[in-house]
Amino acid sequence: MNTLKFNKCIFCGEKHLYIVSSTQYKCSTCKKKFSTKKLQKDFDILVCFCENMSAKETSKTLHVSYKSVKERYEFLRQIIVVYLEEVYQSRNIEFSEYDEYYYLPKNKRGKVKYLFDAIGILGMVYAQSIYTLMLPEQFTHLKEYQEESDVNHAYLKEYARFLNRYKIVHYKKFDNLLISFWVYIEQEMGRFKGVSKENFIYYLKECEFKFNHKNEDIKNILWKLWLKRV
Repeated sequence: MNTLKFNKCIFCGEKHLYIVSSTQYKCSTCKKKFSTKKLQKDFDILVCFCENMSAKETSKTLHVSYKSVKERYEFLRQIIVVYLEEVYQSRNIEFSEYDEYYYLPKNKRGKVKYLFDAIGILGMVYAQSIYTLMLPEQFTHLKEYQEESDVNHAYLKEYARFLNRYKIVHYKKFDNLLISFWVYIEQEMGRFKGVSKENFIYYLKECEFKFNHKNEDIKNILWKLWLKRV
């Protein structure tokens, strides 16, 4: 792991620091203290997060408790959600393409009982970046028909086949950014186990962030966002 260098205050950016202890600095300008040991642990966990290591793998690699890693991973995902929304709100964005997509884990596909667990996502393209929104629940009203009769079961089974292929698409070309993003989501979501609908937005936005910044130094971008919220 990279060793951080503390040559300025993480709060105000001033370079006038003095040592309080072997692991703690204090800024002579804003008078705030910070622990270098804690920040180094935070950064090491952040690096693992950026390298797509699971919380369990990170815990074993860094010899840090699983609870600590899990809490930091959750915090990172919260930071990402806020950042992406701030970017969206701060720009005069014009979307060039959009695509409605339904995500369902591979182990649930083609099975009628899981048919209505599909999560709708609206993806939009702006300036070679992706912005996503989760669509409202659309299938609740159909769930009551699942067990009513053999006829309904056959109908829903056919509908399941249709939904597995269904998309409302508005493309200028077939080989585009949104298709690449859907492929990326399928690959990345396969790493996560048992993501609930309530928490799906955080994993979706993690994919969006990493996809949009795949050619940049994600660690430095995310670390700057982290320090702003320490």
